[in-house]
Amino acid sequence: MVLKGSVGAFKYYSESNHFGIFVLDTDEVEEGNIVVKGNVFGISEGDYIEVTGEETDHPLYGHQIKMTSFKAVQPSDSDSVIKYLASGALRGIGPKMAIRIFTKFGEKTLDILENEPERLAEVKGISENIARNIAMEYASKKDIREAMMFLQKYNISNTMAAKIYERYKDKIYDIVTKHPYRIATDIQGIGFIKADEIAKNVGLAENDEERVDAGIKYCLLTAKEDGHTYLPKEELSDKAFTLLNVDREYIVDRISDMCLNNQLVIKKPDKVFLKTSYRAESYCAGKLKTLKDSFEEIIETEEDRDRFARKLEVLMSHYDFELDESQKDAIEKGINNGIFLLTGGPGTGKTTIIKALIEYFYDEDYDVVLCAPTGRAAKRMSEATGFEAKTLHRLLEAQTSREDSDKTAFMKNENNLLEADVFIIDEMSMVDIFLFEAFLKAVPIGSRVIFAGDANQLPSVGPGNVFSDLLSSGFFEKAILNKIHRQSENSKIVLNAHMVNNGECPPLDKNAENDDFFFLERNDKRLLMRDMLELVKKRIPGKFNIAPLDVQILCPSRKGDLGVENLNVIFQKYLNPESPTKSELKRGDTIFRVGDKVMQIKNNYDIIWSIEGKNRIRVEEGRGVFNGDVGIITEIDRFDKSITVKYDNIKIVRYSKDEIDEIDLAYVVTVHKSQGSEYPAVIIPILDTPAQLLNRNLFYTAITRATDCVMIMGDSKKVEEMVKNDFRRRRYTDFLERLNEVMAYID
Repeated sequence: MVLKGSVGAFKYYSESNHFGIFVLDTDEVEEGNIVVKGNVFGISEGDYIEVTGEETDHPLYGHQIKMTSFKAVQPSDSDSVIKYLASGALRGIGPKMAIRIFTKFGEKTLDILENEPERLAEVKGISENIARNIAMEYASKKDIREAMMFLQKYNISNTMAAKIYERYKDKIYDIVTKHPYRIATDIQGIGFIKADEIAKNVGLAENDEERVDAGIKYCLLTAKEDGHTYLPKEELSDKAFTLLNVDREYIVDRISDMCLNNQLVIKKPDKVFLKTSYRAESYCAGKLKTLKDSFEEIIETEEDRDRFARKLEVLMSHYDFELDESQKDAIEKGINNGIFLLTGGPGTGKTTIIKALIEYFYDEDYDVVLCAPTGRAAKRMSEATGFEAKTLHRLLEAQTSREDSDKTAFMKNENNLLEADVFIIDEMSMVDIFLFEAFLKAVPIGSRVIFAGDANQLPSVGPGNVFSDLLSSGFFEKAILNKIHRQSENSKIVLNAHMVNNGECPPLDKNAENDDFFFLERNDKRLLMRDMLELVKKRIPGKFNIAPLDVQILCPSRKGDLGVENLNVIFQKYLNPESPTKSELKRGDTIFRVGDKVMQIKNNYDIIWSIEGKNRIRVEEGRGVFNGDVGIITEIDRFDKSITVKYDNIKIVRYSKDEIDEIDLAYVVTVHKSQGSEYPAVIIPILDTPAQLLNRNLFYTAITRATDCVMIMGDSKKVEEMVKNDFRRRRYTDFLERLNEVMAYID
C-alpha cells in the first residue's frame, strides 16, 4: 500500500532504535488519517511524505500501516505547505510566520527554501541570520531523506539505513558504493552476510580484494563464537573458500598479505588470529608474569611456621570438622603465593578453603575482594562464604561503550586500578580470555590473586580455555582437591558426580536406595513429557518442599522435541496457563505472560532496577542486570509493550519494547546457561539428544547444578554413552604458548 500525506502527532518514539508510531494525515483514506509504525529515522512532524507499507489490523489500536519505506515528496496544496512550515519541523518558523512566508512566495515556497533560501529575509520578521539557519536546517533534513532513499535503492531496511547514516553521515555514498564491507566491521548487527548482499547490489566483483579480506575476518569472528582464539591457516582457508566461492590460492595469498600488513596475526607454524584475540592472550600472559614476579617471595623462618600453625588452629576451631592435609596445604599455598589456583568438584571442600583464606586475610587486615563471572555465581559465593561477592562486570564498573552501544567499556582499567590486596575469583571455568584480560588490566601490581573453580565444568561460552590452561601450565601454585569429605558422603549427587567425572556410570536402578539422585527409564517422548510435568508440578515439590518454579529443567540443546525452545512452550502452558486475568505480550515466536519464569540472556549494564517499599515507593535504585539472572514477570503493559520482571524476589526491572529481546522463558534452559547457578532440584532429559552433545563434561556440569535432587529421564543407554564419551571439542587457543614465551626466564 502507498499513501501520501502529512506527518501528524507522534504517539511513540524510541531514540535507541528509531522505532516510532505517528498519525499520517491523508485524503487517501476515508477517515482522513491513519496510524503508521516503523523506523522513522529522518521523519519530522509536518513532513509531507509518501509511505509504502502493509495494512494491518491491531486488536487494540485498530487499522494501521506497517511502514517498510518512505520518501519525501512535495506537498500538492497550500494547506499542506503551511502545515509543514507551521509544524515546528524547522526551528524559527511558527504558525504565524508560516502564513507570512506562504503569503509572500505562494506555490514557490518550497522551491525558495531549497534553492534561494536567502530570500526568506524578504519576509517581515526574518533576518538574514534567521534565514540562513532555517536554510541549513531544511538542507540537513533533506540530506537525511535523500540518504535514506539512496540506501533503500540497495534493499537496505530503514532500521539498517538509520544505523549506516548515523555512522557515516555524508560519507555513506562513497562507503556503500566503494567499500560496503566496512559496514560489517564498523556497525554491530550488520555482519558480513548483509554487507555481501549490499556489495552484490552495488556491483562489486566476487573476487574483489575487500570482499575476500572481509570474508576471512568473518570466518575468524565465527570461530571466536565457537570458543576459538585462532584458526589453523588451512582450516581458515577452507572455511573462507566455502563462504566466498573464489580461488583457494587467492584466499591463501590474501591471508598472507593481511598478516603482512598487520590486519591479522600469524604465529608459527600456521596459527591465524584476529588482532584482538592475539593481544588478549599476550596481555594476560605478560600481566600474570608481572604479578608473579612482583610478589615478594616469603623466606620462612621457624617462627613464621609456628605462627602459621597457630593461625591455622584458630581457623580450624571455627569448623566442626578437621581439615585434612591436602586442605591445609591448599590454605598455605593460597597465603604464600601471589597467584594461586584452586580446583575441585562438589564436596571436596573448595568453599571451606576459600572461607579460611578470607578469614586469614581479613585477620591480617588485608582488603579482600570476592567476585564471580555471573550474578548467580556471585550470589552463591556470598551465601557460601558469608562475605559480599560481586560480578566481575560490576567490579570492573562495566558500562555500554559511548562509541558503540553494542560493546562494553570497563571503567576500571590500567588507568583506574582496583583497590584491594587480595582478589578471589570463583567459577573461573566460565571466564573467557577477553573478560580475563579486562580483569587483569585493573589488578594492581603487588596484590594476590586466587582463581578457584571446577576444571571439569564446561568451558566458557566466550573464546579461550583460560582456567584449564592456567592449571596445566605448571607456572603457578595450585591445589587439586579430589577427596569427598564426610559431610558430603551421604549425598548421591556428590558421589555420582564424581563417578561421572571418573568415567563411571552411576547406578541407574537404585532409586529406592537414594534420597537425592534418581533415574526414570522413558523411551517414549510423550510419556517422558507427561511424567516430567507431573514431577515438576507435584512430586518433586511435595517431596522436597519447594515451589514448582524452583525445579529447573536442564537440556543439552535448544532444538528438537526435548529441546529448550519446545519444552518452554509446553511448561509455560501447564505451569502458567493463559488466563483472562494475566496480561501477555507476543514477541517473535515467544509469548510472555505475567507469572512466567524468565532469564536475562545478555549483560545490560545500564538498565535500572529498583527495590520498592510500601505503596510501591522506591527505597533503593541501581543499574545492571546480567546474563543468567532469573526472575518472574510481574507486569505487562500492552499499550507501550513493556514487561516488568522481579529478580531475587526483590529487584524490579522494567523492560521497554526495545529491551524485551534480552529476556527468554526459563522453565527450561541449556546446561551452558545454567553454569554458575545452583538449583534445589534439576531434571535432565536425555533421549533425542544430538550425538555431539552426548559427552561426560556436559553431563557432569548438569548434575553439579543441583543441591537437593537430580532426576535423569530418558534412555539409559544414552546416559551410559554420555558418561563414556570423554570427548571435548577442541578449542584452538594459544594462551599456553603465550605463557611459555613470557615465563621462560622464570627459574
